[in-house]
Amino acid sequence: MSSTHDEIVQRLSDALGIDKSLITPDITFVELKIDSLALVEFSVILDEEYGVPPLQLTPDSTIGEAVALVEAAMSSRTEASS
Repeated sequence: MSSTHDEIVQRLSDALGIDKSLITPDITFVELKIDSLALVEFSVILDEEYGVPPLQLTPDSTIGEAVALVEAAMSSRTEASS
């Protein structure tokens, strides 16, 4: 797994108190029992930390999709600063 995945797992665990061993790339936020308010809270963290536009994630999004959004946002930031 990528370092981005590890960072996202850590952020999710810290912010929402989810056991890191449960967080796999193919698990959805629904399967992790993350409600809509917690998902918005996590989306705000991703926006502030990585520049992922809010509301990109849905309850049916997977952790892998969240990682892909973060990687895309980080890539865009790198290209914009070049």
